[in-house]
Amino acid sequence: MATLLAHIRIKPGKEEAWEAIMRNMVLETFRTEAGVIRYEYWKGEAERSYYCLLSFRDKWAFYAHQMSDHHEGHDFAEVLEDIRLEYVGPVEGAGGGLPPTRDPALPDDANEAMRTAQERFPLTIPAWWEARL
Repeated sequence: MATLLAHIRIKPGKEEAWEAIMRNMVLETFRTEAGVIRYEYWKGEAERSYYCLLSFRDKWAFYAHQMSDHHEGHDFAEVLEDIRLEYVGPVEGAGGGLPPTRDPALPDDANEAMRTAQERFPLTIPAWWEARL
């Protein structure tokens, strides 16, 4: 499974536009993607800060999400000031029943969209973490 926490900062005055995009993204993601487990957006305490907690069956389902028509169809540059994706994993016995995260290698038969997604979103699990799995 691939679980990420996105740390998001929106450009001044773009909060309404951002929230409209997010409502559409959540609707279309759950409507069209079999690999989605969790996809939630949250407003942060700091002005213009948001978070997204998202879990997918595996890294490749996440990459399919990133390359989907509904994701690629939005002008994120218009609203995003900054975004940082952080790979997270459950603590054994305290992670809501979610299984540990493993980072599978890119399959030899991966299509061009998956190769592009891996280049754009190079998610890796730190060596110290992988050793614990």
